[in-house]
Amino acid sequence: MVGQEQHHHRSSQKSGNKAFKSKHASKGSIKAQNKGKVNRTNPSSQATTAQKRADRRNASKIEQKKKRAELLTATRLFAGPNAPPKVVAIVPLCPDVNAFHVIHDLFELLEVELPSNYRSGAPVLLPLENFKQKLLLVPVPRSVPTLLSHIQIADFMLPVMSPVVEVDAVGDLAMKAIKSIGVPTILGGVVQNLEKGPDPKTRDAIRKSLQSFLVAHFPTCDGRIYCFRDVEGMGVKDGMPIARNEVTAFVRSVSGLVPKGTVWRDRHSYVVNEGQPEFVAEGEDPETGVLKVTGYVRGGRFNADRLVHIAGFGEFQIQKITTCAIERNGEVIEPAVLQVPDPELQDSLVAFNTPDPLDAEQTWPTEEELADADARVTAMERRRAEMGDHYDESMEVEEVDGHMDGMPSKKTMRVPKGTSSYQAAWIVDEENADEEDNGDDDDEDAEMKEAGDDMESEHASDIEREIEDEEYEEIELEDKKNDFDVDFNAADDARQYKAYLESKKIAEEDLEFPDEMDTPRDIAARIRFNKFRGLKSFRTSPWDPYENLPIDYAKIFQFESFKKTKTRIVKDIEDSDDGVDVGRKVVVWIQGVPKRLLSTLSNKKPFVIFTLLPHENKITVSSMCVHRVDEPGVKSPIIKSKEPLILYVGFRRYVINPIYSTDSRSGTNNVHRFERYFHHGRNVIANFYGPIGFESEPVLLFRAGDDGAPVLVATGTLTPPTPHRIIAKRIMLTGHPFKIHKRSAVIRYMFFNPQDIEYFKPVQLTTKLGRIGHIKESLGTHGYMKCMFDEQLTAHDTVCLSLYKRVFPKWTTGNYVEPAVEEEDEMEA
Repeated sequence: MVGQEQHHHRSSQKSGNKAFKSKHASKGSIKAQNKGKVNRTNPSSQATTAQKRADRRNASKIEQKKKRAELLTATRLFAGPNAPPKVVAIVPLCPDVNAFHVIHDLFELLEVELPSNYRSGAPVLLPLENFKQKLLLVPVPRSVPTLLSHIQIADFMLPVMSPVVEVDAVGDLAMKAIKSIGVPTILGGVVQNLEKGPDPKTRDAIRKSLQSFLVAHFPTCDGRIYCFRDVEGMGVKDGMPIARNEVTAFVRSVSGLVPKGTVWRDRHSYVVNEGQPEFVAEGEDPETGVLKVTGYVRGGRFNADRLVHIAGFGEFQIQKITTCAIERNGEVIEPAVLQVPDPELQDSLVAFNTPDPLDAEQTWPTEEELADADARVTAMERRRAEMGDHYDESMEVEEVDGHMDGMPSKKTMRVPKGTSSYQAAWIVDEENADEEDNGDDDDEDAEMKEAGDDMESEHASDIEREIEDEEYEEIELEDKKNDFDVDFNAADDARQYKAYLESKKIAEEDLEFPDEMDTPRDIAARIRFNKFRGLKSFRTSPWDPYENLPIDYAKIFQFESFKKTKTRIVKDIEDSDDGVDVGRKVVVWIQGVPKRLLSTLSNKKPFVIFTLLPHENKITVSSMCVHRVDEPGVKSPIIKSKEPLILYVGFRRYVINPIYSTDSRSGTNNVHRFERYFHHGRNVIANFYGPIGFESEPVLLFRAGDDGAPVLVATGTLTPPTPHRIIAKRIMLTGHPFKIHKRSAVIRYMFFNPQDIEYFKPVQLTTKLGRIGHIKESLGTHGYMKCMFDEQLTAHDTVCLSLYKRVFPKWTTGNYVEPAVEEEDEMEA
């Protein structure tokens, strides 16, 4: 219809006008649009431009040739009659397996003469004539501290397992330690006593299960399980492999493998001594001399200018490096000198600075200093009046029974003339004996005896006294107590158990309520906590790292830039051609070695020396990131800060007293919270005075067990030294709301006098539920105070006042000498 309105849709093809392009805009408009921003060109962008196809192909060829050359060099290193042997560590993981059986089976099936001392625990050399190589078989004991020295020098590792007995706690702890220090190349595994499986299917399943176990713990391993012993009457049909074929496959595999290196070990050159080192006395002092170590150079080039470290004895300088004496055609070729250290380039033995006590010497005090001294004396008198009997109580010395406390008391004893004090100590005192023998007699019987015998004994006692005066004399003896009472004392045992429960309870409370402390009532809080300070922000409040440093900080070394120093030293080592090549057999002459080192040597423990990088003998505030590996429970020890521990860091062994702090990102002030206990389930940073380490060397911490043997408690890695790291010990004084009115509240039980409230008034308050506030004023004389908060408190909230004090480690670091390995009964192979 003409009169009806028609509905029209909006056209979707409608196009707007094009936007204005400021291609030809003026310089002023462009400058205004950028608002001062400047386009910065990356200087490395030109170096990372896309290469042409031919350039990429040439670069890949060069890289391929380089890798082939490195592989060929590594393969030739162990080939030839004069090449160093491949070190194979045989590690028993189960209690019913034996590493000596593996050595016996390899020699027997390869038809090589078996050495007579293969069961002594010393390394055994196995020549492979068909492959022109040698294997140094090292039996590893089932002890975690002892096996570390064997694993650290090993190129390959051969675990030994059982088909019927699972890996026990010792084997599990051994695998944790091996993973921490760096796993050598795994050659597979060896199963012993496979015939104990009930049927062929079970034996095949056992081998597959052991293969899965090995691959799960060591993913780089191929997982092959070998069996090196035949059982009479059993063959392939019975699930028993042919031992000769197994040994052949094993030898072919190990001869073609190139050991995988470890960065922290390969940076240092080291020499594994063959047999026992030779000590040569030199100079006037018979207790020190020259130690001759013979072996192959491994790791990097052996430079005579570097220091040599011997585990447990420290660092020494090299006198010279010579070749070994060689007998050829009946003639002995004298050793030649390969390198003599340069006095100008040789590293120094100085490990720490010697501070001059006169550096802090002052002149005659000024008037301001005298006024400060008078003020301190006045404050001291006021403190004495406030503290009363508690002032300087620890400085007073009490006398008990006429002798100083802690000194042995004297007693007088009547003995025959001519008796020495040593002989008199063995004479039983008659009065004490009578008291012990007649202790159960009645008092009434004693009184009746005295009444009847008094008259008869008067005349006889006068005669006896005259005779005793001529034949006896009085001497003084020290009343010593027996400190080594072997009898069981139930009271002492109960007391020790109570102390253990209390220490455990304190550790658990520290974990649940960290750093909380009750305000003492017998001493003013401003005096008890006068060394602490308050921080508005733990992450950003300024704290001078050079403030109030101990005298030990004058002894240590620190780097202006640790990263740049490490880069320069590593580059110099890679570019340097000085020293003896890897794989050459040499004799290292080490000077200044103490003779007592010979008493610690054992055939069961390899003797290793390794060189240190420049400055690695210097002492600084070292740090390491560690975590607990022992199982938590009743038997788990409670580790407290500054408690002595045994540290295994790389090749070095020390006894340290570390302090722990949180492993967290620090703010702008580099302040970290002090940890009183080393708890399970968290990483901590342990600081101690120790030597510098440029590599991230593995760290293992041991604690002396109840029997004195070291027990592994923690593992980790060494981190760069941090002398500027501020470790702040925190205490939290807590109070409870008494009355609450909107944002204000009356707090009690935090302080107990108004003077303490005024002293800590500038410190910020926090609550466990996240409120922030401050002290406004004191109420009354019993420690009540009015506080203001950002929001209203709840009745069950707790108000906290945090105070901080910087703590430092103790200067107690010393070398740790491993105890001698006990002789075990030889087991028949």
